[in-house]
Amino acid sequence: MARPGQRVKAGREPGLPDRIGIGVLTAAYPPDMVDAAVDTCDARELRKRDLPARVVMYYAMAMTLFFDSGYGEVWNRLLTGLAWARTFRLRRDNRMQPSPAAISKARVRLGWEPLAELLGMSMVPAQSGPREAPWAYWRGLRKLAIDGFTMNVQAGKDNDAFFGRPSNEKGEGAFPQVRTVALAETGSRALQGVEVGPLRAGEQTMARRLWPLLKPGDLVVGDRGFLSHEDLAAVIATGAHAIFRVKAGVDLPVLQVLPDGSYLSRIADPEQAGKLRRKKVSPADIPGIGVRVIEYSLSPEDDDGVSSELFCLATTLLDHEAYPMEEFPDRYAERWELETAIGDVETRLRGGPEVVLRSKSPDMVRQEVYALLCVYQAIRLLIATAAEGVRIDPDRISFTRAVQAVRRHVSDEAALSPLCAC
Repeated sequence: MARPGQRVKAGREPGLPDRIGIGVLTAAYPPDMVDAAVDTCDARELRKRDLPARVVMYYAMAMTLFFDSGYGEVWNRLLTGLAWARTFRLRRDNRMQPSPAAISKARVRLGWEPLAELLGMSMVPAQSGPREAPWAYWRGLRKLAIDGFTMNVQAGKDNDAFFGRPSNEKGEGAFPQVRTVALAETGSRALQGVEVGPLRAGEQTMARRLWPLLKPGDLVVGDRGFLSHEDLAAVIATGAHAIFRVKAGVDLPVLQVLPDGSYLSRIADPEQAGKLRRKKVSPADIPGIGVRVIEYSLSPEDDDGVSSELFCLATTLLDHEAYPMEEFPDRYAERWELETAIGDVETRLRGGPEVVLRSKSPDMVRQEVYALLCVYQAIRLLIATAAEGVRIDPDRISFTRAVQAVRRHVSDEAALSPLCAC
């Protein structure tokens, strides 16, 4: 590291590229954490480069903050705040900056795994506990939700072959799509688990890789597609609880009607159900996982005797006194907190569902998706920390304004001190 007053030749100051940060988001992903993710994935460069792995990690995240900017402009945004760095000023003024081709090669060298690892390192409970963050808990249980979404990616031979395109009776979609399934806290909307893969990988299949992340005392809410004997068994094995909406056609025999109007039933073990049904065994005698079923509509019947859509929920919370039936509609409705989080990713960060990710190969698409989710997660963690500090629900802090602030300050000198170690 250069001493104060020491003259440094352009391009010779040791370690200077590693001083790049991403403004306030560097607080969520400090250099040591980024380096640890790179080293865990064995993605460290073998020789000294102008674009070392740490810089490319921060660059990949900055790239998702500025979807409308080219590679060179994103680089310039990162350098703007480094006015103290004479080397970078000279490089910028003399147009000595990495070419788009050099940046693309650096991204390929890095791969997608370090960003996935970095995101995984950040997926910790964002709220301290029921006393400090009551909005994040219900009757002592930490509230979570699971859901999936897709994003359009560049059309091309490799992306088409790996990700696949959506199709319907009218034909194939215009673009291949990458599928993401996310597990998140509904109180903070911070991610607690993520799977990224091809469109052909179903949400339920991807969710089964996330269930082991649940812990005792967690309560996960999901829509119709996540309810099955296998999924409930996986959730229960972690010590967590579930509330899943029931789709039509699920066999739910009434085993016991409870005083509040809900009833006990079971989700049949599919390995035994078919065999026993052929033997005409009573539905009540088919083994399975015990659940409590709660049915409700959101509005009373009108003058014609027609009510709103009927909701049917199956939950592993069997105690009707400890978990009152009338509170379940609100619990299921909080699944929309994750829908809002998905909207934050798709619209407030990416620019809208119609925006196509820029990467042209499957590995770089996954790198871009994980970088996007890293930025989302960093903003959510900052919001959760700020909200808990003043004891308010994070919902009261605008995600849109937070994104705008992050973009304004992405190149602040405060991102990393000029005195940081080389």
